[in-house]
Amino acid sequence: MSSIASNLFLDAASGEKLLGAYLIICSRPLVARRFIDAFLMRLCCKKGGCGACVDCRKVLEGHVDILRLTAPKIAELRDALAFVAEQPYEAPRKVVVIEGADNMPVQAANSLLKTLEEPPPGTVFILSARSVCGVLPTIASRCAIVPLMPGPNAPRTIAKALSVDDATARILADLSGGFPDEARRIKDDADLLARRAEVITLCQKLLRQNNMAISVFADFLENNKEHIILLLCIMQSYLRDILVFMKTRDAGFVANVDYLDDICDAANRFTSGAISNMINVILDTERRFLSPVNFRLTAERMLFCLLEEKNRCQK
Repeated sequence: MSSIASNLFLDAASGEKLLGAYLIICSRPLVARRFIDAFLMRLCCKKGGCGACVDCRKVLEGHVDILRLTAPKIAELRDALAFVAEQPYEAPRKVVVIEGADNMPVQAANSLLKTLEEPPPGTVFILSARSVCGVLPTIASRCAIVPLMPGPNAPRTIAKALSVDDATARILADLSGGFPDEARRIKDDADLLARRAEVITLCQKLLRQNNMAISVFADFLENNKEHIILLLCIMQSYLRDILVFMKTRDAGFVANVDYLDDICDAANRFTSGAISNMINVILDTERRFLSPVNFRLTAERMLFCLLEEKNRCQK
């Protein structure tokens, strides 16, 4: 993550060369969020982002001068404009963080154009997205783009940095997006690894069952709703492994190598169209969770759609 652009972005927080709008591009939203938090702590902390003082804790827990939005609609952006119209109370600047900028409604994105072109004095807008292709060109052109990308051969780098075997490194690289610092956090997070194992086990059962019972899977997702985006990413990864092995018959391309036997078995039972459609169902559900929705109904809808694809397109 130590690219020139990312270093310049972090350094700007403690200097005078701070721009009015930035667009963070990262395939892993949690990595982008931690990166933005590091910037905000540098901006607000008198010690340059120590991570332990009152100001840093406010950044993480709720700061009066920081407004966080996710794929906002027009009404939320109107509130954001009212927010930046006021002078900062504690921080050097008012900051609006917009996650999921690639999922903003077009009308909402268009309403932001003038503000991004000429941000009010003393304000910073920080947008984040998985891909610049999903952001309106008129939005992207008004922001300084900061790409966050892992280095080449991420599994090997992670294996060396964390002193783990190649199989573990491939799993951690997939979960972390290839970022060593994120991989280290995941390696030490026993609860996260347990949730990964549980959601993959539930995916296996879903692909094997003959009935339409989804209550256990839905209960698990609802009980872990604060981790839903990560869980959906793991489900996508598992299905992607099935699709990749189906097309290549090469285990070297499989990320979830600890489930290789089951992945090989599923690759022989399903069509590529079925697996592709299942992945699209999960991606659509991820977008739905960016808006206020009934969590249980949305999760159940996804699971029923997955079962329909499974039953419709088996070999």
